[in-house]
Amino acid sequence: MPARGPQLARRLGVTPSAVSQQLRVLHETGLVTKARDGRHVRYRRSPLGDRLTG
Repeated sequence: MPARGPQLARRLGVTPSAVSQQLRVLHETGLVTKARDGRHVRYRRSPLGDRLTG
C-alpha cells in the first residue's frame, strides 16, 4: 500500500506541507496524475513521468 502524506513526509524527513507542495508541482508539470479515492488523493507517475525516469 502506498504511503500517505504524513508517512511519506516522515520517511523523507520533511513536512507534510513540503510533500504536498512537491506533488502539486509534479502534477502541474504533468509528471504525475491524481485521482480522488474517498477521502484521499492518489498520485501516480504519468506516462511522461515514466518516459523521463526510464
